[in-house]
Amino acid sequence: MEVKYKTDQRKLIENYLIENKDNFISSEEILEYMKAHSIGVGLTTIYRFLKYLEEKNLVRVEVRNHTKYYQYIAGECLNHFHLKCKKCGEIIHLHCDEFENVSKHIMEEHKFKLDYNTIIYGLCDKCS
Repeated sequence: MEVKYKTDQRKLIENYLIENKDNFISSEEILEYMKAHSIGVGLTTIYRFLKYLEEKNLVRVEVRNHTKYYQYIAGECLNHFHLKCKKCGEIIHLHCDEFENVSKHIMEEHKFKLDYNTIIYGLCDKCS
């Protein structure tokens, strides 16, 4: 029975991440949500499950002020680059042949390969 309980907890965490897939979420935010909805999930379970999701490339990780934030991607964002607004946090999925040319240039001229978790930071149209 304990295994099913932990599976249920993980599913609740995953569902929360999926519902918020346009945002980066910290483990503390997940814990706060679970507590607010009277869901008994401990921080250790959250950490372990986030580590598992990270190892399986199901989340994108961003570190801010020594805190990890996670965005659920489930493999869907592994084939393009991203732009992120530093002010409002909007993420733009960059499906752009021109950026592929930039990536190719960086590899050929600078011997540096970008991965598809690359995020370019700036200001979106609404915030600039």
